[in-house]
Amino acid sequence: MINLELRRLRYFLAVAQELHFARAAERLHMAQPPLSLQIRKLEEEVGFRLFERTSRNVALTEAGRVLLAGARTAMDELQRAIYSGQQTERGHSGHIRIGFVSSGGVTFLPKLLRELRKSLPEVQTETRQYSTNGALEALAQRAIDLAVVRTPLVADKLLHRPILRDHVVLALPDDHPMCKRKRIRLQQMQHEMFVQYPPNEGHAAYGVVQRACLAAGFVPSVAEFVDDVYGMLGLVGAGIGVALMPAAISRLRVDGVVFRPLPEVEQFFELSLVWRAEDDRRLISAVVDSLANVGGLLVSRRRSHASESSAKTIKR
Repeated sequence: MINLELRRLRYFLAVAQELHFARAAERLHMAQPPLSLQIRKLEEEVGFRLFERTSRNVALTEAGRVLLAGARTAMDELQRAIYSGQQTERGHSGHIRIGFVSSGGVTFLPKLLRELRKSLPEVQTETRQYSTNGALEALAQRAIDLAVVRTPLVADKLLHRPILRDHVVLALPDDHPMCKRKRIRLQQMQHEMFVQYPPNEGHAAYGVVQRACLAAGFVPSVAEFVDDVYGMLGLVGAGIGVALMPAAISRLRVDGVVFRPLPEVEQFFELSLVWRAEDDRRLISAVVDSLANVGGLLVSRRRSHASESSAKTIKR
């Protein structure tokens, strides 16, 4: 196997392009005699002449033309490899697997992916929907690298950064008598059946609903537990019950469902990026920083004082 010095290939490419040793030497910022010496050494290494030299002309030999084609390809590949390595070192390249809960997929995932394509175009993404517990388990098992879930939550060895804090709205069947009112107080819904996030899977969202209802003076009666925003809206549209949901969901057009604001409710739904504390790859920090900026545009103005910019450790 022949071991070629990279600099000699660079010298060869310069002479092959200029077909003039003096001009090639000037381009390489070196004297002509050392350049000629390096070309002769390269010819000795490869075992054939690269150039036909006369007092007036320099021309590639047939073998030299073959080497030229391969050398150009090799140098191009090397430059691409160096660039890819630099991008990876900076966290601007690589593959990241993202898990998300259904409400995050509706409200945030499209903006997340658009921002990644814009700010980190060489980062490849793979996405998959989970329940909250499923996403945390996938993180622990290293099946995904980043999760978009409702917080706060209880989990070991994880970091999170809030990206969306959204106020609470009421989802009603469109034939509900209260739909005629533009302003509804949550206390007025105390005798209704509620479609709720389950306490075991979506406990962060479940806690928001429980605290909001308790503040209004009642414990909500449960029609059904559903850990999927589409399933919840479907049950509301079918008249099974009402639901408290993030305001971002109200942008959806769903047959049989209307939304009403609840301005007196002080609770809010929080969506966060979550990742393993031990995962110190620059790719993770670059993606988190990029996506946190997207989230900043979505934070409810009413509660924008919250510390969505700081990463926090989640402990049991």
